[in-house]
Amino acid sequence: MLRGDMDEIRAKPTERLPDLRLPSASDGAPVPLVPTGGRLVPVVFAVHSADCAGCRTFAQALAAADAEMREWDGRVVVVVPGAVEEAARFAEGAALPFPVLVDAERKLWTRMGMEGAAAIVADPWGEVRMRHAAGAAHDLPTPAELVDWARFVAIQCPECEGEAW
Repeated sequence: MLRGDMDEIRAKPTERLPDLRLPSASDGAPVPLVPTGGRLVPVVFAVHSADCAGCRTFAQALAAADAEMREWDGRVVVVVPGAVEEAARFAEGAALPFPVLVDAERKLWTRMGMEGAAAIVADPWGEVRMRHAAGAAHDLPTPAELVDWARFVAIQCPECEGEAW
C-alpha cells in the first residue's frame, strides 16, 4: 500500500530529475541520476548532511531492501551535499550496495527546489513520479513504500500511458 494522500506525495506533472552526473564518493567516477539502460527506475535519497544519523539509518534501511528494489529495476543512489570527504565519511562503514554521490554545489536541491532530505522515484526517462520531503523529523516513506513505487513505475507501459508505439 502506498503511503498517505497521493496528491501530497506525487510530483507535479512533467517534473523531471535534473540531468546531472555526480561524482561517486568512493572513486570520483561520475554517476548519472537517471541510469542508462531504458528500464531502470531511479530512486534518489537526498540526505540532510553527511553527519545526519537519521539519514544514515534510513540509507541502511534502504540497503536492506535493495534486493527487492532491484527485482523491480529500482536503482538507489544516495546524494550527499558537501565535500567528497564528507560523502565518503557518510558511506564509510555503512556497507551500502548502491552509490553514494557527492553534490558539493547542491545542484540537485537547487534544481528541484528542495530543502533538507527527500526521497524521489522517477521513471526510466527521469520523469518524477513520487517526491517526498523529509522535514526535520525524518518523515520519509519506508523502504517498502519506495519498493512499491519502484514496482508501480516498473509495471507501467507506453500503452498504459497513452504513448503507444
